[in-house]
Amino acid sequence: MNQRSDASFRAAAEQTTDAATTGRRSTLAAAALITTLGTAMVGATIAAPAADASNPYRVWDRVSACESGHHWHINTGNGFYGGLQFSASTWRAYHGGKYASRADKATRLEQIEVARRVLAAQGPGAWPVCGPRAGLTRSSGHATSARLPRVAGRTLAHHATKRAAVTSHHKAHHKARHKTYRVRPGDTLSKIARRLHIAGGWRALYRANHAHLSNPNVLRAGQLLQLP
Repeated sequence: MNQRSDASFRAAAEQTTDAATTGRRSTLAAAALITTLGTAMVGATIAAPAADASNPYRVWDRVSACESGHHWHINTGNGFYGGLQFSASTWRAYHGGKYASRADKATRLEQIEVARRVLAAQGPGAWPVCGPRAGLTRSSGHATSARLPRVAGRTLAHHATKRAAVTSHHKAHHKARHKTYRVRPGDTLSKIARRLHIAGGWRALYRANHAHLSNPNVLRAGQLLQLP
């Protein structure tokens, strides 16, 4: 082989190597892009929208985020409809027709009302992937076999408000019970303030009770003190 032929051969070989390397890099870049997009899509699918702590439907929002990307009126033509991806037969079987002919035509709350009945009958397994992923249980999803309400969401919202009011009452009662202290033998204002971690120490405790304490150094066992 002469020098010119040898040089031509090496040039052709280098071009082939460069092309193969470039092809591998392009393939790896494309694979990385697909992986990144796939991860982003999965994240977008399972990420639940921000939910208020008082929202009694937050677990259903998480199921919807997983099932449909939180699109409550979605119809992709795959035979499943709405935010929770009801089949037409399931929607009819649990009387969803009271609200709309298909789930995607019903409101978010109407879909949730039907889903609560499905949950009561079939359990979280009715959503085999997204139910467990969202933390759906009969309790968290407020499962019920009651008849569908005329106005969706009203009953559950009422119960949530009532529970919040009861909780608030209990907290207030608990706080009120701990706003006084009955003096024990050997107590002093300083000891009480330290024991109860009273901000401002014994002086704050004395100011709260100065009307019936003539001397901050004199306490009677059984005496009731107001806590600041």
